Amino acid sequence: MLIAASPVPLSFPGGRDLVGILPELVLGGAFLLLMLLDLVIPASRRTWLAGFALLGIAAAFGVTIWAWFDANPGRLVYSGSFAYDRFALFVDAILLVSAGLVVMISPNYLNRRGMHYGEYYALILAATLGMMLLAGATSLMVIFLAIELLSLALYVLSGFSRHEERSQEAALKYLLLGGFASGFLLFGMALIYGETGHTQLAQIAAAIQGQTTIAVDPLLLAGVLLLFIGFAFKVSAAPFHSWTPDVYQGAPTSVTTFMSVTTKVAAFAALVRVFTYTFDGGGTHFYQHWEPVVALVAITSMVVGNIAALTQTSVKRMLAYSGIAQAGYILIGVAVGPVLLPSGQTSPFGTIGVLYYLAAYAVTNIGAFAVITVMAGRGEDLDSYDGLRGLAHRRPFVAASMALFLFSLGGFPPTAGFFGKFLVFTAAINAGQVPLALWGIATSAVSAFYYLRVGLLMYQRPAVGAEEYRWSRTGFSGSAVLVATTAGTLILGVMIVLVYTAATASLKGLIV
Repeated sequence: MLIAASPVPLSFPGGRDLVGILPELVLGGAFLLLMLLDLVIPASRRTWLAGFALLGIAAAFGVTIWAWFDANPGRLVYSGSFAYDRFALFVDAILLVSAGLVVMISPNYLNRRGMHYGEYYALILAATLGMMLLAGATSLMVIFLAIELLSLALYVLSGFSRHEERSQEAALKYLLLGGFASGFLLFGMALIYGETGHTQLAQIAAAIQGQTTIAVDPLLLAGVLLLFIGFAFKVSAAPFHSWTPDVYQGAPTSVTTFMSVTTKVAAFAALVRVFTYTFDGGGTHFYQHWEPVVALVAITSMVVGNIAALTQTSVKRMLAYSGIAQAGYILIGVAVGPVLLPSGQTSPFGTIGVLYYLAAYAVTNIGAFAVITVMAGRGEDLDSYDGLRGLAHRRPFVAASMALFLFSLGGFPPTAGFFGKFLVFTAAINAGQVPLALWGIATSAVSAFYYLRVGLLMYQRPAVGAEEYRWSRTGFSGSAVLVATTAGTLILGVMIVLVYTAATASLKGLIV
């Protein structure tokens, strides 16, 4: 009776719809199989679960590569609720590579910390699945459901160290503040729906472009700003960043490695699709109402993140505040949006900068946190500056890799981080927002102090009489991750054309 009374006929999804979410289906299937395998695999063989999770991620990545050639041009699936386009697939590739690297370094770390449980890998896959759905979502409802899927998995992962008070505190703080941010997000979506009558991005964009009265409606603007607050929480942008340092420090380091990168990548992908290509108003003055707010949050994030990082003595907290500053730099590309050229045409240079920055930040930040993860001692994390002192004399390659990652985060050439900042700053200058670029350049100069401070500590000998930190062996998987992230940081910096070309191609068929 319910099916008969439904205004929309219910039917099994067609082949085009299933192909449109094929990477997500593969990863979702791996997630379900992994939970079943966890029931039968003994505790002494839980490393096999990591191998299966890695296999599922590799399969989803392979399907993503195939879909890159198939999704040209892209299309909407599931009645316009999801985009099967190269933009989503570009972000999916970053997410899957990041998740794969984290899975590789996790077994040894979890064994050393005494918390190697099978559900860890299932939660990693569930969070990655939610992020992939968020990257391709073209409906406010799908955006909210995807955010909740990834958030619930991350809440549990943050408190995965069940016997540590700090980890439980991190999970509780993340849960409470995350729920509060979800309220802002949902309230903003309700206002947008109430003022436009639509939940799909394409229809919302058409309503904004077609009716001048809607474009300046205060309730619609309030909904847009509330929606932005919800996204700002997910990307750790100031002043919505208070949870970030505590959660990053309290969560297990492998979890921090995962969430510090993938959450930003997915949330920024949704920000670009929603703000840059939906709320731009088709070139109308509606863009001018929310753009100053995004620019202000970007400046605040750069200032707060870099200044707070100067006073830290915890490596994880320093990288947390560094991540807040990095979110500010990426927000410059969102605030700039498509750049108007002298010829009268628009160029997506700001969005290209965002995508390149996300790829560079992913490989660099995973590498920095991977150093902390693989060097963690039995029962404790390598979290203090004193623990890094003298690392170069015991682990020369690890110290050199960490130094490279810090240089990349600081924006030193010829690393990937340098060209990420170069692209977003150039986009701001071309768009006539020179003050925004100057704020980015000035705060980048400030960041050099705390990045170089950590680098110098690694190449100093420990003080006489100081307690020596007992570093663990990196292991094969840890060494492989460090080699991959080191190579990626250099390749993305030297051969910029690789990612730049892919980012440019991903925007040609972007769908809202």
